[in-house]
Amino acid sequence: MVLAFTLTVIALLAWRRTRDAHVVFLSVAFAVFFVKGLVLTSAIFLTQVELPTLILVWGAFDLVILALFYGFTLRR
Repeated sequence: MVLAFTLTVIALLAWRRTRDAHVVFLSVAFAVFFVKGLVLTSAIFLTQVELPTLILVWGAFDLVILALFYGFTLRR
């Protein structure tokens, strides 16, 4: 989570310097990765979540992150 937060801050600083729209996709992807860590950690330690539900949430976060990385790297 610390790495995801650090990469989010670095990407936001890069966007502030370049104003490139693709960097926004990258920073949002890293931010979603950070939020994924927060949500899953809190779900594991603070609530009783069933394993299939946890796997679905995990997969949904990964799908969003991959879509954002697609928007950053392959879309022109």
